[in-house]
Formats: sequence, C-alpha cells, structure tokens
Amino acid sequence: MEALGDEYPAGLDTYSFVSRTELREFAAQVAAGDTLIDLGCGRGGPGLWVAGTAGAKLVGVDLAQPALAHARRLADRLGVQAAFTVGSFESPPLRDATADVVMTVDAFLFTPDKRAGFTELARVLRPGGRLAMTSWDYDGQPRNRPPQVPDHRPLAEEAGLTVLRYDETDDWLRRCQVFADFLLEHADEAAAEAGMPTSVLRAALRDMRDSTDLMTRRFLLVAEKPR
Repeated sequence: MEALGDEYPAGLDTYSFVSRTELREFAAQVAAGDTLIDLGCGRGGPGLWVAGTAGAKLVGVDLAQPALAHARRLADRLGVQAAFTVGSFESPPLRDATADVVMTVDAFLFTPDKRAGFTELARVLRPGGRLAMTSWDYDGQPRNRPPQVPDHRPLAEEAGLTVLRYDETDDWLRRCQVFADFLLEHADEAAAEAGMPTSVLRAALRDMRDSTDLMTRRFLLVAEKPR
C-alpha cells in the first residue's frame, strides 16, 4: 500500500496505519506463553501477527461484530491461538490483571473518555505487564471526533503506568494523508467490515483527512504497570 511502501504488512488484511517495524516493536514486548490483549483489534491482523510471532495467546476486543468475524477467519487461516469478543476501551469484558501485554493500534483516538480508557488498560494488566499502543496527539479538537488530547503520557501516568517510550512515527503526516485517501477508495469494503453505512464512513474519513492540520504527532507508546 502506497502510504507505507515496503513497510506495509501484506497478508494481514489490515486497514490500520501500522508498519512492519511497529509490529516488530509490539512483538518485542511479548514473550512466549504470554496472554496478549488487542483492544480495538478490528479485523485482527496486527494482533494475530504479534501473537503468532511471539508464541502468545491472543484475546481481541472490538465493538464491530463483522470485523470480529473476519478476525476469527484470519486466525484460523494463520493458525494462531486466539479468541475474540465484543467490548470497548471503557468497558472491556476482561478480569483484573489478566494480561501480560495489552496492545492497541490506531484505535484509541475513537475512545470518548480517554482517562477511563487508560484506567481500563491499566486494570487488565498484570503487575509488570506492558502496554504498547499507537495513536495521535492533537492540538485542538477535530470536527465530529471524540475529545482528543495534546499528550497521552499524563493520562497513562495518572492511571498508574510508567511510560518507557514515546516515539514519533517517521513521515507520519504524509502517510496519514495518503492512507485516508486509500481508505476513501475502499470505503464500501471498510464500511461493511465496520457494520456502518458507507456514507457515514466516507464522511468520517473526510473529517479525518481534513483534521490532519490539528495533529501534532503520531506516536508509539510503551508503558509498564509497576510490580
């Protein structure tokens, strides 16, 4: 895909902005036998790749039933041990301290209450567990989006996590603009997977493309829950 070039993770059926390098960064946080939670997993590709590479057990959580159905088929095709369930960042159907690693790829910006989202991310982590996530910081509030924040680190720390890394994505702005155009070209398929009307998704994608001037960075965050 043009936005990522050789960094595009082919074969994972992903609509996210994640690159091969970032997938390796996610996998570096996971050990064999770990329980990996992918919140906002969508069609499942990134989480399945990380779990398969690391030898982890995957639990994917998303609000979109069609995307979860696709993720289950992809897990069977890739031969990765995985379970998928409906849930949100603010209310994941997971017990306390069940995850060795929580990952989330480009989905957290859709969370209406980011403080509650981080609280839940920390809650499901075991002591010593790690959170790895990609998302965007905003200098202003984009139209028709949930509330955004200028820096996610204070929210992570407020939830009791220790931020280890906060790395800005290379060439993120150009990639974001190209990626939005790519999704607009494939809006029918993406809308079917998300279980929403194509017109609604197209409007949301145009808003995303038009709001890039409010974005200050796309980041990879790695944080740890103290033991």
